[in-house]
Amino acid sequence: MIRKFITGFALTISAIVFSQVGIGTATPHTSADLELGSPNKALYLNRVANTSLIDDPQPGMLIYDLEDKCVKAYQGDPSAWSDCLIGSPVNGVGTVASLNCGSAAFSPASGTQGTAYTGTLTVPYTGGNGGPYGSQSFAQDGLTFTLPAGNFANGAGNLVYNITGTPTATGTISVNITAGGQSCNGLALIVNQNGTGVLPTNITLAQNRRYFIASVYDQDYLPYTAPAAPASTNVVNADGASETVTVNVQGALTTAGITVQIPVASVTGSGTINAWTNTIIVPASLTEDGVSRQIQLSWASQSYTASAKFITATIKSVGGTLNAKKLDINAGIGNDYIGILLGMFQYPYNNAGAVTGYEVRDIPGIPDRMFGLTDNTPAAGQRHNFLYLPVQAEDGNIWLNNNLGANYNNINHASFNPTQQATGAGDHNAYGSLFQWGRKPDGHELINRMGSTGGTGVTGTSTTKSNNPTHSLFIISNTAPVGDWRVNTDNTLWTTNDPSDNPVCPVGFHVPSETEFLTWINSAGVTNGPTSAVSMLKLPLSGKRMGTTGGTPSAGIVGNENSWGQYWSSTASTTFNQYAHPFVFHPSGYEYGVGSNRADGLTVRCKKD
Repeated sequence: MIRKFITGFALTISAIVFSQVGIGTATPHTSADLELGSPNKALYLNRVANTSLIDDPQPGMLIYDLEDKCVKAYQGDPSAWSDCLIGSPVNGVGTVASLNCGSAAFSPASGTQGTAYTGTLTVPYTGGNGGPYGSQSFAQDGLTFTLPAGNFANGAGNLVYNITGTPTATGTISVNITAGGQSCNGLALIVNQNGTGVLPTNITLAQNRRYFIASVYDQDYLPYTAPAAPASTNVVNADGASETVTVNVQGALTTAGITVQIPVASVTGSGTINAWTNTIIVPASLTEDGVSRQIQLSWASQSYTASAKFITATIKSVGGTLNAKKLDINAGIGNDYIGILLGMFQYPYNNAGAVTGYEVRDIPGIPDRMFGLTDNTPAAGQRHNFLYLPVQAEDGNIWLNNNLGANYNNINHASFNPTQQATGAGDHNAYGSLFQWGRKPDGHELINRMGSTGGTGVTGTSTTKSNNPTHSLFIISNTAPVGDWRVNTDNTLWTTNDPSDNPVCPVGFHVPSETEFLTWINSAGVTNGPTSAVSMLKLPLSGKRMGTTGGTPSAGIVGNENSWGQYWSSTASTTFNQYAHPFVFHPSGYEYGVGSNRADGLTVRCKKD
């Protein structure tokens, strides 16, 4: 009897070891050790409070996690407990793989001390498990941060804290947050000072200021097309072919910064201005290196008198150099010709603390009217590939930073640096071309500048007058009307952008009228050549090319460099038909309204339309 029992037991064990086991099925699959076949039953896994209770987990283990309320497997190389195999935790703990602290953003990006702030702090995350997170609320430096309860997304998403309150101190409000098992420390909201009382009652500053940074990379910019849409960071391939010269300028703002002047709008006495600082953020999308930067406008406490024309301030980057996005010439200028806004400071302009904006803008440059084109001497090639930078002058208007034809703005010249203005009255790289009044930029105006004196015309001369020259020669006027390069006098030239009026300035700019020029002079407090050279326009004393015989210098010769700066206006003389009205700057003063022969070659500085 015992022997029969042992034999049966052994046979059963053998069947288990060498065959498949079926529960609820008589025919388990041959590839399975165990097959469950019940139509109304389920596999009931071990219920474990959490995966940490398994002392020696092995690859292939399955459990039901009571904490996250889902099935998990021990797997991978190296092996580890997985997240929920299917779906998300049910009523469990929400988690994220990471918080993207570097992309956390306050909106608005800054607050003002003593002024109510309502905004948000958005913190991106990745690897959300779909689980819930609880509400949060904390207060710091006068602000209350609130996160409503919710659920993480499956994958990437954002946490949004609502912020209300009134900042109590200037500088930064630094907050730490924890959510989904991850943390961000030192998220900083900029708090700028209140402008009330910074300025005394007897002084008011000019409003709505701009500073331009030239930053460009373009190897396919021709043919250039005048902008018809707002500026963008897009790349436009003009014709699909690379140019001979790649334009590559990294515009930057360093931690040392640059000195700027904010004009005084009105002043009735002397006094002292209190120090001021305003900080803003330039987003990573507008920097060449993809690094978001704080930049700062500030001025130190400074005294002023009743004759003050400006106060001195500094614009700088904080914590590292701001490398402005390099823009495309055909995309980055915009149909308003002021490029892309990097950020806008606020500063008080009166004693009540009313604030106005100070924009920092990025632009690839303003192309010359003849950029990429040949003039009346096609064999000479493209001789007008100049890129200028806009600059806001003392009168509040936008002008070009240098004279037409300046070496600093010539992409083919060794001194090319579109940001650079004249370093003094005798800086020959800022002198530029010398135009006969009302004549188009056909090549007659080009000047070789080798030093503070000694410039020479690129082209020769002709004594044959013409209303529409087909050559690039500089015309000497010896026949009636003496003093004009034309056969027939025309007072309408240079007054519009119509091609028939021979416009010389870039599209979007014009030769200033006598009134416009005088308005700038009065705003800047210019009294002579030296003061014009240190103004915001930095006008050098670039001389003239004589257009008639019997004078000094001789006909066709360039002279008076570093002694006289003679700048055409668009205003023609109505008294003497051969004259137009320039502004003449010299060491002891300046003159206007007296007229100069239209055949004379003088300097042109352009103003925005």
